Amino acid sequence: MAKWSLGKREHASWALFIAPAFLIYTIIFLGPVVTSFYYSMTNWNGLSKTMDFVGLRNFAHLASDAAFLKALRNTFLFTVLVVLLQNGLAIPLALALDAKLKTKALLRAVFFSPAILSPLVVGYTWLYIYQPQSGLLNSLLRAVGLGDWEQPWLGDPRFALYAIVLIVLWQYVGYSMVIFVANLQSIPGDYYEAADIDGAGGWRKFRSITFPLMAPSLTINIVLASIGSLKAFDIIYVTTKGGPFQATETITTLLFSTAFSRNQFGYGTSIGVVMFFLVLIVSVLQIFLLRKREVTA
Repeated sequence: MAKWSLGKREHASWALFIAPAFLIYTIIFLGPVVTSFYYSMTNWNGLSKTMDFVGLRNFAHLASDAAFLKALRNTFLFTVLVVLLQNGLAIPLALALDAKLKTKALLRAVFFSPAILSPLVVGYTWLYIYQPQSGLLNSLLRAVGLGDWEQPWLGDPRFALYAIVLIVLWQYVGYSMVIFVANLQSIPGDYYEAADIDGAGGWRKFRSITFPLMAPSLTINIVLASIGSLKAFDIIYVTTKGGPFQATETITTLLFSTAFSRNQFGYGTSIGVVMFFLVLIVSVLQIFLLRKREVTA
């Protein structure tokens, strides 16, 4: 009886300890999520005091909305490019900066520093770099005799989305690199010494030791890059606002323009609900599939 009472008191103290945090979490996160589900089934314009409940009509309209389908396609293309290129560049960079270089600490800081900048600052900076006439990129092309390659990078539908992918890579490759470096430093050196005795070359050691043991960091980087890309908004809105001709329109920019520019708050919220489930499904699937191939040292 005394033991049961002690356990009960411990549970009560734990509940009191987490109650303030749970209350704040409920008000700030759960409350807006629940109300968003309700608004997504209304025709509220975001301003009037009245609204009509329309059920699943907003979601049915999304299935045939050409603007939404275009934004969905752009979002997936943007996410796939960022995830593949960001990790594809970060792995060799991490391997290079894990080597015995005297300047590796400085180089790691240099490559990581863009990740701490505000996406708004990065977006406005690259807006100047991509300026068609006086921008840094086209000026450099002219300076090295490649003036024929000049482009209105953010004004041409053929290049705009890829130009934004380059901005995201510039900002976050260093972030992924740091995670890979931390993983590399946890791999025991005994494995490489044994591989040296067996006469394994550099590629064989990478394929059989390094890459398999980098699986945990690869899982983290893929999931983080996927979530960040699916929700990307700041840089896209600052540089193109979804244009030109919807070439860079993603789910987030379409949600913003629908809810706050066209005053279709209910319909815009239904786009947000779809994005919520999209991010949730993609994240859970990636974690489930990638964790199965992880090995530990």
